[in-house]
Amino acid sequence: MSVDEGYIISNKYRRAIFDELTSGESNIDRISKKHRIFKKIAYKVVEDFVNVGIVEKKNNRYFLNEEGKKLSEKI
Repeated sequence: MSVDEGYIISNKYRRAIFDELTSGESNIDRISKKHRIFKKIAYKVVEDFVNVGIVEKKNNRYFLNEEGKKLSEKI
């Protein structure tokens, strides 16, 4: 599935979490606390990122994959 930048920037939660992942943060609990996003919402967003193919989960941490990195260069 191809994702465009509109998918990220059209939602404040997706934007905040994507920006944090882009900057190297991989802990969703810290991201949710920093941006005052309910954990349930934060995990839903990041799982959506995994499902559309821009993020990978490793050892309960989340990282941009190659597609995610390409998308981050456009935003």
